[in-house]
Amino acid sequence: MKTFLVLVLSVTALFVWQREGEKNAVANKPRSAMPSAATASPRPVSEHNWAKNSLDRARAMVNQVQQSRAGNEQP
Repeated sequence: MKTFLVLVLSVTALFVWQREGEKNAVANKPRSAMPSAATASPRPVSEHNWAKNSLDRARAMVNQVQQSRAGNEQP
């Protein structure tokens, strides 16, 4: 039981330490390294929304292929 408690506390401490490190890295980043609104895409994608981003990209490619095939058809 003691071993399990030590393991859980260690993992929790590592998790908290990692989160604080990420917050400090973002806070210490210089302003010039931050993306500006002018260079951002019209609809910025959240890093946590990678699945929707890949689906949107796949749908855009399908539409592009369909348009190119429709344009290549001979009357």
